[in-house]
Amino acid sequence: MGTQESSLASRVSFGLVKARRGFFKMTMREKVLALLFTLALVLVWGSWQLERQSLLQDQHWDAGIVEAGQENWLNEEPRHRATYESQKSAIDLTSLPSRDEVSGQIDALVRRFGFSTFDFSEPRTEVGAEMNFHTFQLVVQKATYSRIKNFTKTIKAELPYLSLDRVVIQAQERDDDFLNVRYVFKSIEYTK
Repeated sequence: MGTQESSLASRVSFGLVKARRGFFKMTMREKVLALLFTLALVLVWGSWQLERQSLLQDQHWDAGIVEAGQENWLNEEPRHRATYESQKSAIDLTSLPSRDEVSGQIDALVRRFGFSTFDFSEPRTEVGAEMNFHTFQLVVQKATYSRIKNFTKTIKAELPYLSLDRVVIQAQERDDDFLNVRYVFKSIEYTK
């Protein structure tokens, strides 16, 4: 290892001596151009280094923010856990209906209101550790505003465990008296 380092050092010193001799043999114009070229190379290299340093500093800053957020979350975890447990104990989880029961109740309510054209797609389910989260989408077409309003009130009154996440109402293109409505409902099913 020592011989390689000394060999490298001798090569570098030999290269520097040769470059110095070559530099002093140049004319003044060549010397100025060589110095300008070297300065340009140093400036380009320096700008790359500054850019890399800036990116590294930004990543370091972002990592610090993430670390602070995670540390805050870990410090607050007992409080979050206690809030979760108290809210969970306030709900009779065993009385929450299953996905199929909710689908059946929504379908029955739609038919009870006599909507002739509707689309009730298959619900999406996100599986959790203790609970499953279901998303239902219902599209009702050619309905009057009063029927939609009464239907929405009835859902809130008769299905309290169902949350109305989003309602999109659009007028029909051919007849402004009728509306197309898209409902997005969410429900929770306790699995333990």
